[in-house]
Amino acid sequence: MQSSPLRRRLGPLLADLCGVSWTEPEATTRAKVRAALLARTADMPRELRRAVELAYALDPDHSYLRLDRRIEQLATELSVQHRTARRRIDEAVARLVRTIALRTSVEASESGPAWHVQAMSALLRLDTPTPELYETRDITAIRAIDQITVQFSLPRRPGDDAPDHDVRADVLFGARITELTRHNAGQVFRLTLALPRTLAPGERHQICVHYRVPPGQAVREHYVFQPLTPCARCTVRLRFPLDRGPVIAWRLDGVPPRAVDDRAPGPDRLEPDSVGEVTSDFDGLQQGHAYGIAWAFPDAPDG
Repeated sequence: MQSSPLRRRLGPLLADLCGVSWTEPEATTRAKVRAALLARTADMPRELRRAVELAYALDPDHSYLRLDRRIEQLATELSVQHRTARRRIDEAVARLVRTIALRTSVEASESGPAWHVQAMSALLRLDTPTPELYETRDITAIRAIDQITVQFSLPRRPGDDAPDHDVRADVLFGARITELTRHNAGQVFRLTLALPRTLAPGERHQICVHYRVPPGQAVREHYVFQPLTPCARCTVRLRFPLDRGPVIAWRLDGVPPRAVDDRAPGPDRLEPDSVGEVTSDFDGLQQGHAYGIAWAFPDAPDG
């Protein structure tokens, strides 16, 4: 990333992967390359992701340093020797190459992801008259985009055969809803969100979507985020009523989607704090896996 012009250091495959051309400004090329490489480290463990950032000078706070100084910085952060930090970089680069090789054919096409989630935070309020969910996404554009699509599922509780099953959605900031479609008997909701402007490759943007369950409609006793595009980190917070907390709450960390409904409590238990909240942080999320919190109320039926 320190080379100038950077475009001359890119081979044809990497240039195509990052969507750069000879005619665009240097700043645009750097933004595209940085976004593409960061997007492909989202599934890595934190140490390896950090090794890639420092190896390729992707971290703006250390991008001015020479490589040997950046390796020293990694060694300091990981509390390891210089040679161990170099091995971490070699391991991270090898994993990055494998990731690119696996995804190039998909992501370099127009059907591939045009954006990824840098960070996701969710607040589920169970202390309100009806459950309310706030999902905030910090997204980064891979290609120029002016809209995104997000998906929200609200599976029925066992025995729930009510004719109406719905959710009310609105955007608190960062976009507006242009289309909301329902699928799978009203259990899956897909929102098309128009952005306030066209995002350039590498540009970041925040969006907050607010969901409300209609009064009297039962919800399953878990909340999970299942990334369909690369996501670096996620925070899930639940707020319970102070006078009716859960009997038990536990983390769901990278579980297969089919295991989300398993009501057997996991070993990673959570205790509500003095304001009735439980919080969990997740790093290096894998696409297609589920991350969140499950709970059980004293008078809740099984399932």
